[in-house]
Amino acid sequence: MNRGVKILSLPWIISIILLILLIISWSYFLMYSRQGGQTVSLATRPDTLVIAMDISDAVSLDPAVAYEFTSVMVVNQLYDKIVDYEPPDLAKVVPAVAESWSYTPDGKTWTFKIRQGIKFANGDPLDAKAVEYSLRRVLQLGKTAAWLLQQFIAKPEDIVATDNYTVVIKLKESVAPDLFLSALAFTTSAIVNPKEVEAHASGGDMGSAWLTDHSAGSGPYILEKWERNSQIILKANPNYWRGKPAIDTIIIKHVPEPATQMMLLQKGDVDIALGLTIDQIQQLKDVRGVKIQEYPVLQLAYIGMNVNNKYLSDERVRTAIKYAIDYDGIIRDILKGGAMKVQTIIPYPLLGFNPATPYYRDVAKAKQLLAEAGYPNGFEIELAYPAGSHPQEEIAQKIQRDLAEVGIRVILRPMAASEMYQKYRQQSLQMVLAGWGSDYPDPDNNAKAFGDYRIKQLAWRNMWYDNYSADLVEKAYKELDKATREALYKQLTDYILQHGPYVVLYQVIQFVAMRTWVEGFVPDPSFGTYLHLYKVYKEPVLKQ
Repeated sequence: MNRGVKILSLPWIISIILLILLIISWSYFLMYSRQGGQTVSLATRPDTLVIAMDISDAVSLDPAVAYEFTSVMVVNQLYDKIVDYEPPDLAKVVPAVAESWSYTPDGKTWTFKIRQGIKFANGDPLDAKAVEYSLRRVLQLGKTAAWLLQQFIAKPEDIVATDNYTVVIKLKESVAPDLFLSALAFTTSAIVNPKEVEAHASGGDMGSAWLTDHSAGSGPYILEKWERNSQIILKANPNYWRGKPAIDTIIIKHVPEPATQMMLLQKGDVDIALGLTIDQIQQLKDVRGVKIQEYPVLQLAYIGMNVNNKYLSDERVRTAIKYAIDYDGIIRDILKGGAMKVQTIIPYPLLGFNPATPYYRDVAKAKQLLAEAGYPNGFEIELAYPAGSHPQEEIAQKIQRDLAEVGIRVILRPMAASEMYQKYRQQSLQMVLAGWGSDYPDPDNNAKAFGDYRIKQLAWRNMWYDNYSADLVEKAYKELDKATREALYKQLTDYILQHGPYVVLYQVIQFVAMRTWVEGFVPDPSFGTYLHLYKVYKEPVLKQ
């Protein structure tokens, strides 16, 4: 054999060929994505998803603590929950860690069958004991988000793993099945790895300090690092039970300024922008390489009217205000289509959504009602709203103009949001322009806030102590039959629409701008609580 010449073996030759093909493919994908006969530079990697958004609200990525929008959205990528939703459908809970469930005829005892074969990211098996530990842990820590379980479960010992794959939960009282499942689908009920969490426990915190910026879940992604006010980086979980995600790395960049988000998106340096203004969305609608998704989210804008006020105590005055407002003008001219006309207190598409919109701008009718109430010349009233916020400032000014035409002189009181909500909770505002976002996609969340003064939320803040409304809320809360429950919410929403101290102005429509190479992104009407980024992938060829 001639030792002066090194002969490559067949496996080496095959490896070199594959490497060359990979380099060629990667170069092609990176440099030449085709759209409408043009070539468009693809600046982000095909296995990486870059999202631009404001992440400053994030406090902790511990599922038992997370409650802010960013925290909850990220936690949903790191952990599995006992049940889940598949957006955009928020009408039905679907199996997740629990593959099936049942409950006793009185609705008080639930049995969940845990799916076999799920592993945590480190390879440990997920079993019923892990579910028991995770749900008990939420109650034991008692952090902000714990109320989601505390409202149903009296004590940690009421959650029991009866065997390796069965968990039994006893409730305080009968509640609507969809309501309890909806609360379990929130990230508070995410399943953590007991061994890993306890290994990092300190001072009896059940690992909470460590979980602030680490993960111990079985979800599609693992937390690689969280750089405060900079970025959150997630890596694909190779042990994910549904299969490793197509996107290997998710980078969530802290980009609070909408103008910067827009610039990065147009350059292709980010794939998705979550936080653009309606004006920017309008500018991007015809831009090549960018697509827009729009969808209603579970957030209502409303005016609250304190019925302890001399004028607002009269239902005729409140109805006059409802007829004085130009709803269509707000949606068309200020929001530029970024809202849908809704006047009832349960948002679309939840069970119990009432499409009735009986109020419209009718100056003559509003004046007649004011005269009947004894105020033919109107009166003076204050309207508080969050200072410097768009579009609330423009809406407040329009409401001032609308009410002036019927004789109501509105004094605008812009306040820092923290101050405004503090005063609102103290029942000390006359009228307030505010918003309400559903914590979870069940009508009970909104029904209680707007209809039941006993829980000291919106009805209480506006001093509307209506027992008929409050009793309807409690009745629907406990109703096991879905059709009967829906009928109760129709009754409730009609009653509040006519008698309640609210002017519901609209339901918010959310816009997401993304590059056209992003596929599989399904928007979540609940602000990201149920967003599933493991379904996202990138197409190498851009679409027109």
